[in-house]
Amino acid sequence: MNTRGPLSLNEVDLQSISELISVTDSSLYQKSTDILHQAIASHAALLFEIDKVKQQKRLLAGSAVELLHDDIGDHLDTLITHQLYHQPHQYYLVPAQVHQRCPHDSYVARHHVEGYLGTVMTHTASGDLLYLFISLTEFPIEDPAAILQWHHLVSQVVMQYRRFQHLTDRTDVLLSRLNHEVSHDNLTNLMNRSFLSDTLERLVSASQSHFSFTLGMLDINDFKYINDLYGNYIGDQVLRFVAHAISECIQDEQLTFRIAGDEFAFITFDPQPMAVCEGILARIRTGYQDATHHIRISASIGIASYQEESIDADQLMLNASLALKGSKKHNQPPICCYDTHLSEEYHRKTQIIDALREELSKSLEEPQELYVVLQPIVKQHQSVWNYFEVLSRWQSQILGEVSPFEFIDAAEQSGLVIDLGRRVVELACIAKQQIELSLGRKIRLSINCSAHELSQPSNYIQQLSEQIAHYGFCPGEFTIEITETALLSQRQITRSILSHLRDAGFKVALDDFGTGYSSLNYIHSYPIDCIKIDASFIRNMLRSDTSEKVVSLIIQLANQLDVDLVAEGVEEEQSLVRLYEMGCTQIQGYLFSEPLPPEMIINHLLGQHMLQNSKTHE
Repeated sequence: MNTRGPLSLNEVDLQSISELISVTDSSLYQKSTDILHQAIASHAALLFEIDKVKQQKRLLAGSAVELLHDDIGDHLDTLITHQLYHQPHQYYLVPAQVHQRCPHDSYVARHHVEGYLGTVMTHTASGDLLYLFISLTEFPIEDPAAILQWHHLVSQVVMQYRRFQHLTDRTDVLLSRLNHEVSHDNLTNLMNRSFLSDTLERLVSASQSHFSFTLGMLDINDFKYINDLYGNYIGDQVLRFVAHAISECIQDEQLTFRIAGDEFAFITFDPQPMAVCEGILARIRTGYQDATHHIRISASIGIASYQEESIDADQLMLNASLALKGSKKHNQPPICCYDTHLSEEYHRKTQIIDALREELSKSLEEPQELYVVLQPIVKQHQSVWNYFEVLSRWQSQILGEVSPFEFIDAAEQSGLVIDLGRRVVELACIAKQQIELSLGRKIRLSINCSAHELSQPSNYIQQLSEQIAHYGFCPGEFTIEITETALLSQRQITRSILSHLRDAGFKVALDDFGTGYSSLNYIHSYPIDCIKIDASFIRNMLRSDTSEKVVSLIIQLANQLDVDLVAEGVEEEQSLVRLYEMGCTQIQGYLFSEPLPPEMIINHLLGQHMLQNSKTHE
């Protein structure tokens, strides 16, 4: 008989304990029973997972003097059952003669087990899922305190791992649901417009020297008439029918899209795209049929090919859209190809790039056509604004008012985006200085950062820090906003630069969250402080169950990740009330204020201050 007692903590290799604590996968179970077995000099150390609802027990790990079988739990049934139903919340000790007291437990009888000690850990609040550590000894247990100390040590490590795993699993499930909601059309289960945009961006980027493809856009002719005549339910069935017809001809489900009410899109790599289109139309022409209806359907298709041309994804979508309009306008033939090489948009973009380059070459002492406006981010019950997002605007003497979408896109395509970003930071610091001098108090600014700026991390952080220091500001007064596209451009570099930004004292916010579905799989691994819900979901929230569900899931995700949350694009009082009810208490949108130049912000804040003082003295 082995008469050796349990080892003290000092007698066991501390390296082994350190290694146990550092394990972050399921091998932790086996490592924990190995250490327990070694420390106690037991006959066997076992770890079971027990589901009380399903009345199942599963051996997670075991260490013994001889080979263990997975069904060992069945051979310890008397001991385990007694512990679970009579002492479920503490340890259960049989110090000696276990093989005589439990002769029906064949394992202890066969191996003449003397001592038994089991420790139960509860994993769920309901107590339905338990973990049970068991030590079986060939010697009487005379000092249970020492063995309990070892049980307590490994139990704490295992339960810490299980809690971490549980949170990770919950986050993954939430991200998976959110990913599907964001990327799929709820009615047809095709991919949606956002997914199409992302897919085209990736294909255009990858296709510059490798392969060509064709984007098709399809519209159901006279769909409004079908809806009006047969009702919305049959209209939905027709949409599903058309979606199925497209899917039959485009095998890859991630290349078929519903992008608007009765408008669809598809991407094909077939060298004969016209044949693909004809196949789709042939299936559609068979018509929708059910027990009481047989509805004839026709459709129009516009296609645009990408063949190593210098066009971007937006231009390709525009080309296909123009071709679709041409097809519907003439109605013959039902398939129209885009074949125009020059367009007004191309000429305007060239003009914008030239004018922007000249504008950015000016010094700050010269008259500026570029300027910044500020839009408040308002907390619930907050009477005085102190947090603003910085937005850039351009009033050109030559081109007139140029939209941010146009000149930022032009800057990115022409390599001017880093210079543009630096100019916006300078103008933001001047505006902040102007406002704070007028008000006599500090405000916080949120500044956007592009993927191109993140591609030069050391230069960006150094330049940003020097710019704000020049005006006497510190990083803690600024939040840096990045888009999901920037987040996914170079994941390792992005993760590093975000960490450096936070180490420097900046806060980091993820802008337009929910539109770049790909990042949902990685969001929990990035060092961010805030999530900003994309305005498109907020605008549609009151009219779309899917949008409201997405908003709800994002709010849950923010709570799960313990980060701040801002809802963008709030324009209606009803949306505000609903967001407050859902737990989002930071709001940005025209409901509170449109983006305003610094002078108007000063006047507004002074008015807020006077109003607050008057209320205080009433």
